[in-house]
Amino acid sequence: MKDLLTIELKFSEYHTIFPKIMLTILMFLAVLMLLLNIAKRIKEGTLTAFRYQFFIDNYDRLKFYGTIVLLIAYALVLERIGFLPASILFMFLITLLFIGNVRKQSIVVSLANSLATSFVIWYLFGQLFDITLP
Repeated sequence: MKDLLTIELKFSEYHTIFPKIMLTILMFLAVLMLLLNIAKRIKEGTLTAFRYQFFIDNYDRLKFYGTIVLLIAYALVLERIGFLPASILFMFLITLLFIGNVRKQSIVVSLANSLATSFVIWYLFGQLFDITLP
């Protein structure tokens, strides 16, 4: 029974466990949502009257595409400049993007948010739990 609950990984690969668990959970939830939606449509009798719409009308294009660009940029610079600087920069820019304006107060809020969040995550996972970070 002990071998069933044991995972053999090198220390440098520890950080890969959590994303795999999260991906599995998200895939399960996506299938569950799909099945529940199909069951609801069968119950209502609207299964064949399907209208696919990915986005709601008048969605915020800047925030949507800006988030995608920032996520891709974050993944690209993560290895080059390290976890902490990349995370601070990403959190700063994403917070400014979602605040929606560039004023002194929003810059201060964004900077405080990015520094606090990045350092807490770095300390908690990288130092306290000794999980390898990229």
